[in-house]
Amino acid sequence: MFDANAFVNIACGSDKLNFIFHGIICDSMIIILNGSLAVGKSSVALNLHERFEKSVMLDGDCIGEVRPFDLYDNARIEYLYDTLSSLISFHKQHGYSNFVINYVFETPESLASFVKRLELLDNAIFVFWLVCSQKEQEQRIKMRGKCNKHTRDIEWELKRAKQLNKILEKASSKGFIGKRIDTTGRTVQQVGDVIWRQLH
Repeated sequence: MFDANAFVNIACGSDKLNFIFHGIICDSMIIILNGSLAVGKSSVALNLHERFEKSVMLDGDCIGEVRPFDLYDNARIEYLYDTLSSLISFHKQHGYSNFVINYVFETPESLASFVKRLELLDNAIFVFWLVCSQKEQEQRIKMRGKCNKHTRDIEWELKRAKQLNKILEKASSKGFIGKRIDTTGRTVQQVGDVIWRQLH
């Protein structure tokens, strides 16, 4: 049973969204991890996914990898949100009830557009915004670049990370983009523990 007092109304543009942060026992949930590059979204998403007895992890970048690709094509972004929603609906029909999604939502309005779809599928939606210090972020990007020399453009990632950091900080001052979780100096397990405690 859901405790209505545990719901937090968040203003997001002209819409009101309901997000759950704590104090709720639920049989199903959708967790969204937002954040810039190299803050731990994919790794933490996998960590949370593995804590459930039955769950699905959905990586927005992988699922949204289409050609042609325009980073700021609104039609492409909305198509991705429709695709993710359809996948969740399909999985639910086949017995899966818990989902972990990692992606970059650059504005409160973009996040709201996605959540509005999810509200038709589940009542328990948790949104977290992962951050870390710029120094550690740069170290992480360079480190994973050493492991994938032929598939990563390190200079582009370093530039894009700084750009996204500014975009997300500005977005957070205008509306809700997730509950802020600092991953600086923390292992994936430790970050997963912080989030997990807030889910139960």
